[in-house]
Amino acid sequence: MTDRKKILAGAGILLGLFAGVQGVSGYQTAYDQAKNVIVPGNNDTEIKEEFPTPTPIDTDEDADIPKKIWVANNPSGTNNTSVNCYVRVAVGYSDNDIGKAVSMKNRDTVNWIDGGDGFYYYTKRLKEGESTTALCSGFTVSHKKLETTYWDRLKEFEIQVYEESVEADPFNDYQSAWKYYSNEN
Repeated sequence: MTDRKKILAGAGILLGLFAGVQGVSGYQTAYDQAKNVIVPGNNDTEIKEEFPTPTPIDTDEDADIPKKIWVANNPSGTNNTSVNCYVRVAVGYSDNDIGKAVSMKNRDTVNWIDGGDGFYYYTKRLKEGESTTALCSGFTVSHKKLETTYWDRLKEFEIQVYEESVEADPFNDYQSAWKYYSNEN
């Protein structure tokens, strides 16, 4: 190889290295700015109750306890954004012996399904600002099912309501949403 060819080859190599370094350097320093347009939604539901003062209890009659229970999906968060959700409610009693004599009055069996797992599931998607239908209109304590020794404890008896909700998207129905969130998929 002649000296001239060696010089041209060396110059070509240097030119290639220089162009490569400039390209890599430009790639590593170039950037764009973009605002994050994703806004997190909030799942903010709460139990609502209408619970008038019950009438005094007569031990020779069934005791009626008026109590409407429903769930509301409230707008919340920084931007008042809520997500569509599915809800479920569990009802418990402060005294299991008295609880055996309790039954729900006028339970909504169209919109609320007894899951057999201690929860009542609202079958419809609950949108922001909406509320469920009332689960029931109250409770009855059957005097025939309750031993008389428990009547004096009825004054302290409490009906406890617990509620959970899960985001509805991307699920088509309440069963698949709860199955996914319960890790049963």
